[in-house]
Amino acid sequence: MWKRLSFFSKESPAEPAEQPQPRKGIPQKSLALNALVQQFRGEKKYHVLDLGPADGSTIEFFSRFRCRLYIEDLYDTLNSFDYFSPEDGFDYDVVFRYLLPFPRELKFDFILAWDLFNYFDRDVLGSLTAHLSKHCRRGTILLCQIATQRHIPELPYRIRVVDDETIEYIPQSEVMKEAPHYEVGDLARLLPGFRSLSSFVLRNGYREYLYLFD
Repeated sequence: MWKRLSFFSKESPAEPAEQPQPRKGIPQKSLALNALVQQFRGEKKYHVLDLGPADGSTIEFFSRFRCRLYIEDLYDTLNSFDYFSPEDGFDYDVVFRYLLPFPRELKFDFILAWDLFNYFDRDVLGSLTAHLSKHCRRGTILLCQIATQRHIPELPYRIRVVDDETIEYIPQSEVMKEAPHYEVGDLARLLPGFRSLSSFVLRNGYREYLYLFD
């Protein structure tokens, strides 16, 4: 998954490609999001990292609060950019420092990983969270959603925040693949510096987690 080359035909298509129809979102109550939103208080300026695709509704939602929103569609970046890989002699930490080059002094208050963790192997996920921990302060909250079902879509859902306790899951593919089946013990080892704050079972085969950085 670390290096993908794309090849494009030089020939023009005989007919313009049919435009895909917008995918409909699947609404879902999110108690984790609601709990996170309750943390926005007073005049403090918050720094929020969203690791999913940019979405106008989500941006508008967080504009209500006194915060700066950083967005990085990490899955798409990893799978569409031709870059050095661990097979070329680099470790994962170098890759994430290259792709997520945050200033050393930047510390996030909230990190929204959504369902991204389900699409990384254990060694990749461990390196990612180790890198993110360098940009956490004591009290940083991480939100992630881990699949409890046997299969998941081959691509992460596009997550859209609707209101304080509702999100929409917008599928990006109908093809399914086996889920990684991360258990609580796995997450404890893969999230250095974080401890479990709370978890909520969703009806769509996922469990939401809130982790607190100590």
